[in-house]
Amino acid sequence: MSQDLGMDRSGNGNNWTVNNITYADQMLDVPKNNYCTLNPLHHDIDNHGNNLNRVYSEGNLKISTDTVAGVSSTFFGTMGVTSGKWYYEAMTIAGGNVGAAIGIANYNGGDNMYYYSNGNKYYDGGSASYGASYANLDVVGVAFNADTNAITFYKNGVSQGEITSAITGGGHYFPAGWDGSGSLFALLVYNFGQDSSFAGNKTAQGKRDSEGIGDFYYNVPSGYKALCTKNLPDVAVVPSEHFNTVLWSGDGASSRAITGVGFQPDFVWGKPRSQTASHILTDSVRGVTKNLLSNGTASEYTTTVYSSFDTDGFTLGANAPGWWYNHASHTSVAWNWKANGSGSSNTNGSITSTVSANVDAGFSIVSATYSGSGTKTFGHGLSSAPELIIGKNRSAVANWGIYNSTIGAGKYLLLDTTGAEVASTTIWSNTAPTSTVFSSDVGWLADAGNDVIFYCFHSVEGYSKIGSYTGNGKADGTFAYTGFRPAYVMIKCSSSSTHAHWFIFDSVRQTYNVIGDVALAANLANTEGLGGTWDPNTSGAVIDFLSNGFKIRTTSTHGISASGATHTYLAFAETPFKYSNAR
Repeated sequence: MSQDLGMDRSGNGNNWTVNNITYADQMLDVPKNNYCTLNPLHHDIDNHGNNLNRVYSEGNLKISTDTVAGVSSTFFGTMGVTSGKWYYEAMTIAGGNVGAAIGIANYNGGDNMYYYSNGNKYYDGGSASYGASYANLDVVGVAFNADTNAITFYKNGVSQGEITSAITGGGHYFPAGWDGSGSLFALLVYNFGQDSSFAGNKTAQGKRDSEGIGDFYYNVPSGYKALCTKNLPDVAVVPSEHFNTVLWSGDGASSRAITGVGFQPDFVWGKPRSQTASHILTDSVRGVTKNLLSNGTASEYTTTVYSSFDTDGFTLGANAPGWWYNHASHTSVAWNWKANGSGSSNTNGSITSTVSANVDAGFSIVSATYSGSGTKTFGHGLSSAPELIIGKNRSAVANWGIYNSTIGAGKYLLLDTTGAEVASTTIWSNTAPTSTVFSSDVGWLADAGNDVIFYCFHSVEGYSKIGSYTGNGKADGTFAYTGFRPAYVMIKCSSSSTHAHWFIFDSVRQTYNVIGDVALAANLANTEGLGGTWDPNTSGAVIDFLSNGFKIRTTSTHGISASGATHTYLAFAETPFKYSNAR
């Protein structure tokens, strides 16, 4: 009730005086359940540099879409879904030459379906007649079945008909809106279950979803749910049990246990932070003393920088101080992944390999000895096709080769250089990985009899994400949705080689939302965040870790936000979006 506004329920009497707010301004968000809103962090600058002049208000449920002449663009909600049945409402309110389109869209911009105010349906590549036109104060309901890719739009509670196979499927889909080009203007209020009064423009009706959740104006279709964290599916992976970052300061000892990982790691990627020194990668399949450098082409060598993998971390050995990993007064970081121990034989491919696979977490280590010539296949031990594969010849001097699904199997990247993607029909055999094997003309990595290693990853909902975004060169940079608050993000500009390093950020070396100049680069031995020509920024903000993804905060062109360029990324979760809150 309105008289409850500002009341302190704790019993301490810390009441607030109500000023210019009403009962309609109260939201149902609580620590255990947050509703979707519109996303003001999705950049309001198009790829041509135009500022779209949007204004968000009413808790980011109301949007004014004052468009630049000749430019149309999409705005999104904060929650993306890949499965299930979901419902929300929106309405236009008085003000301007209305040109509203309400619907569902993918962030890639090419997979969407909208119900336009003139009654047509609009989608990637065209439009067609659909239903009745709607005007100010009409309520549009959107029922999206992500399992079948079907959408039904409602006008004032009346179905306008189901649209089947409206989208192609794959990836996250978001509640969205679209404003027309030219002088068209839209003023809309959305309701994802928070407020069926639409910020006081209607009389609230209190309708709930199939779970008894929410506040909707019209009846929610049977089986459909409000977009809120309580309704999001439970995650299958607890992030901290499969990936973690640890820091330490050196003490000069020849043996030292590094703890706090939370599990026994199978893949450890370490880097001295305060000293120019190489990244050292080791794993449980090759053996803890077998090391590779991500910032170089050297073959595998044996040292005791790491001497054992332990139940809660790893032990640094006698060579660690000399490699700056335990040198007195210097600091280091290690990123740790869990696989499945020393691995077992896998005969799914044309070459038998040793595979250590963490199926739940979408990560495996594949070791093999190359024989013969031409295209070979390798079993990866995962339940889905890898989206990222990092490969290296262990026996000889050779580049690190990268497969990334965002650029396709007809191209490759090199981990140890700034090079842009390179077209090739042989490196990954121009063949996308399957749920059991991946293909490679391994001759580019190794000669007959040489040993090779591959690290394979695929996205896991709420835990990991392999994706890409287009930079805009602005401080109000691109937003990338991951479905979790990141703990780790590695970014590479794939379409350009200009300062296009493999930048690594994490939430342990800097714990604020907005992370400043603390980047490390997988292809460089440089110290952490000291500026210079390699660095993404010499001062100020670089990247913003959010509850549902990350946002670029720099104008730098150093492989982070180059305007119009494609940037690939690998991210791991600190907390799934279902449970995460902004800091």
